[in-house]
Amino acid sequence: MSRVAALVVILIAITALVIWAAGGSLTWNAETTPAVIGNLLIVVVLLASLVMHWRGSLTDAARHIAIWLALLFALILGYSYRTDFRDAWQRVTGELNPATPIERSGGEIVLRRADDGHFHADVGINGATVRMLVDTGATSIALSAADAARAGIDVDGLSFDGVVSTANGYAPAASVTLKEVRVGSIVRRNIRASVQQNLTDSLLGLSFLDQLSKYSSTADEMVLED
Repeated sequence: MSRVAALVVILIAITALVIWAAGGSLTWNAETTPAVIGNLLIVVVLLASLVMHWRGSLTDAARHIAIWLALLFALILGYSYRTDFRDAWQRVTGELNPATPIERSGGEIVLRRADDGHFHADVGINGATVRMLVDTGATSIALSAADAARAGIDVDGLSFDGVVSTANGYAPAASVTLKEVRVGSIVRRNIRASVQQNLTDSLLGLSFLDQLSKYSSTADEMVLED
């Protein structure tokens, strides 16, 4: 087979691959046609230069081209299924770390139930990540002193003039307003919260949850809807 014939065969194969990969999504109009033709011309020039200046045998050339086409196909396949791969990865990380928010379509965030029977979430508080216990019985977000400091709150400057009832009795508390609370892609700003002394686990309470369109839980997962 001559080099010209080989080039023609390669161009036909690549054109077929491009059309198949596009899946009918290519649109030919005054805006897109020049860009598509320009890109194809670049491919043609590069391939023509490669074929015409190749000093090896056609068999070696065909083998190298097949390898590159296989790599191109793998890249296209991976890109086509990127959403499925992302969802699978999120499910795996959700099993390994139940506090990791898993994003679903429609603005849903899913939390997996932990081994202790509760739902936990890695929550962004003023840009800092805080592990929190989701508590639908808490009227507001409650932060431990350590987590509040991690979120940039000057704990020493707070006035603990309030008293809250906890599972371990009453505890001093200080009211604060959080600039940002983020769970996955769900973001709320200027959220009422409190910093409580002697609190072990920070709580994600109703001052955040009630701002969602819906939240519900089953035996294995909790769903938060933006």
